[in-house]
Amino acid sequence: FLKQYLQERPLFLSLIRAKEAFLYQKYLPFKKPVLDIGCGDGMFAKLSFANKFKVQSSKFKVNERIIDIGLDVKDSRIEEAKRLGVYKKLVIYDGVKIPFPDNYFSTIVSNCVLEHVTHLDSVISEAYRVLKPGGVFLTTVMAAPWEEYLFGSIFLGSWYQNWMRKKQVHLNLYNHKNWDKEFKKSGFRIVGKVGYLDQKASRLIDFCHYLSIPSLISYKLFKKWVLWKYFVDYYPLKNLANSISDNVNPDKSAALFYLLRK
Repeated sequence: FLKQYLQERPLFLSLIRAKEAFLYQKYLPFKKPVLDIGCGDGMFAKLSFANKFKVQSSKFKVNERIIDIGLDVKDSRIEEAKRLGVYKKLVIYDGVKIPFPDNYFSTIVSNCVLEHVTHLDSVISEAYRVLKPGGVFLTTVMAAPWEEYLFGSIFLGSWYQNWMRKKQVHLNLYNHKNWDKEFKKSGFRIVGKVGYLDQKASRLIDFCHYLSIPSLISYKLFKKWVLWKYFVDYYPLKNLANSISDNVNPDKSAALFYLLRK
């Protein structure tokens, strides 16, 4: 997953997304119909959720549309998801009311979205409403220790933490106990919970923000994060993968993976 991500996305993003992709694997294939809340440009779904691949020229190519509905708000990158062929249908909504009937989906996924939403209670409650009884909601969220662990906070303290909170639009950054409460008050049962980002990995990812500046320039100029995909062969992939491989006690984790059931 890390190698595939580095061919498409900058280093800082690839590190965390590769770990998240790995965590979802034990739940594939998803029971349909499937809803992806906050689908963005669809890249995570393409590289993480496709359980049937054709290998062509050492690249993964999705050979079926594996997610029924990709859902996101108007000012997102949902339009970019059209070209990936991962979703059967893409739906733009108001960020509050999910435009589907009660008990419609068997599986809902949402990867690192809930910490960014304005109407958190509504989004979680709506996910519960449209999920079938016995259905599962698989989601990852950033957690409170993230800001404490940031590399820049070593030197700039709370100023850097506040700056990054605004830069990353982290509106909901809770510890795992408070995330538990958010899900439970909408009716979800917590079946599983995994911490997956320790202090060392968090600081590495934050430091890699600055190593990834060339990728940002590339995207601004050419709408591509990576201009030469074979550069991945020069990364110390094994060392990078080892830095994100271990699960973490939820009390000390900067990110959490949840398996929720209605």
